[in-house]
Amino acid sequence: MKRTLTACLYCLGLIGLLQAQTRPVSIHEQEAAHYRQLGISSEDWQAINEWKMADYAKNMSNCTLNKRVFGWHPYWSNGLESQYDWSLLSDLCYFSYEVNPFTGQANNTYNWVSAPVVTQALARGLRVHLCVTLFSNHATFFGSATARQTLISNLIAMIQQRGAHGINIDFEAVPASQSANLTDFIIAMGTQLKIALPTAELSVALPAVDWSYVFNVSAMVPYVDFFIIMGYDYYWSGSTQAGPTDPLYAFVSSYNQNLSRSVTNYLNAGIPRHKLLLGLPYYGREWETTSDQIPASTTGAFHRSRTYRAVRDDSATYQQRGYHLPSMSSYYVYPTGNTWRQCFINSEHTLGRRYQLVLQRGLAGIGIWALGYDAGYPELWNLLRDYFTNCAVQPCQDTLYDGGGPVSNYYNNENYTYTIAPPGATGLTLQFQSFQLENGYDTLWIYDGSSINAPLLGAWTGGNSPGTVQATGGSLTLRFVSDATATWPGWVALYECSTVSSIPTDEQSRIPLIVFPNPAREIFTVRLPISENMPLQAELFDLGGRPVPVIATESYTGGTCEMSIRPSLACTPGVYVVRIRSANQAWTARVMLW
Repeated sequence: MKRTLTACLYCLGLIGLLQAQTRPVSIHEQEAAHYRQLGISSEDWQAINEWKMADYAKNMSNCTLNKRVFGWHPYWSNGLESQYDWSLLSDLCYFSYEVNPFTGQANNTYNWVSAPVVTQALARGLRVHLCVTLFSNHATFFGSATARQTLISNLIAMIQQRGAHGINIDFEAVPASQSANLTDFIIAMGTQLKIALPTAELSVALPAVDWSYVFNVSAMVPYVDFFIIMGYDYYWSGSTQAGPTDPLYAFVSSYNQNLSRSVTNYLNAGIPRHKLLLGLPYYGREWETTSDQIPASTTGAFHRSRTYRAVRDDSATYQQRGYHLPSMSSYYVYPTGNTWRQCFINSEHTLGRRYQLVLQRGLAGIGIWALGYDAGYPELWNLLRDYFTNCAVQPCQDTLYDGGGPVSNYYNNENYTYTIAPPGATGLTLQFQSFQLENGYDTLWIYDGSSINAPLLGAWTGGNSPGTVQATGGSLTLRFVSDATATWPGWVALYECSTVSSIPTDEQSRIPLIVFPNPAREIFTVRLPISENMPLQAELFDLGGRPVPVIATESYTGGTCEMSIRPSLACTPGVYVVRIRSANQAWTARVMLW
């Protein structure tokens, strides 16, 4: 029983000090090796996880998906399917058929033929896929025609036997010398699969950054139904600097690789938008670091992966969450002995920002590594509902960024169209706070309506900012194109529905109201250049004019007044208006809470 309980703790991410690696190793490969070493069967995981999850109720949605939501289910998540909201999954991929590179046979399939999760997914109408993994000895495998054909034949037979729908190829760390052989294998796999099962699908897992240009995706496109970017491991277990496993934008200027850039690169490589999914993590990374600063160097003495559930469960350790605006990533920093630990893992807000990228770029959907890593908590299921179903509601206010985010430049060869259309909006204002494009080449077009067929309000390039753009109705459409030469800082723009006018307004002073930090997490400070001590009242409103109760304390120092303000109720992430009132005047400013 002791071993069983320990194994369950591994499953939930409560244990997980991992071996040091001499080369970058993906979370797929790392966890596959880790759980293989435990020696626990897929059937035992089923019993362990069902026992652990018995007291947790699952969330169920009545909404209908309008994007593809593809979830990898590793065998060590067996039993956690009792927590799945099946209505919010379009595809389940069982992980995995582990290839013997010498023969093409399976070293293990982890009970694919009778795994309960596969049976349940099929019964609920999901598309079910078998993931096939190969992490080493690629030359050996590709060099054997017998091994290649054995694998193809086995996979087709296993899909047919199970009544499943597809094969997911997860070949990682393929050397550049095997690029052509990889392409040939994908073509052969796709061709034979369609002959045997015309409606079956072939998908390919892509590295976040294809450093050696191994994946000739343009040659694969006719034979592959969809590709999934493994949008994580930008910072991995052996990183010398702690950082987000999936930065939305650049975390530091010296390492400008991130989700936004990866999406742009793969689209430019020839993958159609309707065939591209963005895989995102339900896990994070934690390191021992040399300081509590962001960023900080790692010591190399400690690192581990942490599931979303593990962090939610361990509230004593993960108390104060931080937010890194340039990369739009959340993190925790805490001391342990004489050293520091830093854990980067998505909150609901930062994961939602990544979902927004999928919508803005018009991608087919998302992938999840891995299903079950949030078992027992409903918020990530709710997030899928709020972005990728017919129940999704675009917020009435938000901040929009170019492809480089708040700080970095956008990228070469960007080309996308995005519509802002909050439900029920009768008016819409888009106010540009900054704007700088490559003059004469990179261009932003804005249309007065829900598509590029609507009236064109204007085209802007260089430093000619659109300023404030007002829609005649409740929608605006933006189209942006950059060329292959220089890039510039881009833009930051705030959009608001016309309902913002319902916020109470008094005669406002011209004295500036300074708000910091902004964005803020739960608590922020406002500063006024007022020397005299006078009665002040702090108020907070959402952009629909609804008041939010706050707790405020004030102090006067050196001719200024500072008020520390904390909402007394939990706030939905977004833009708010703070107003400070005296007996005869008021000051207002916007603050973003997350």
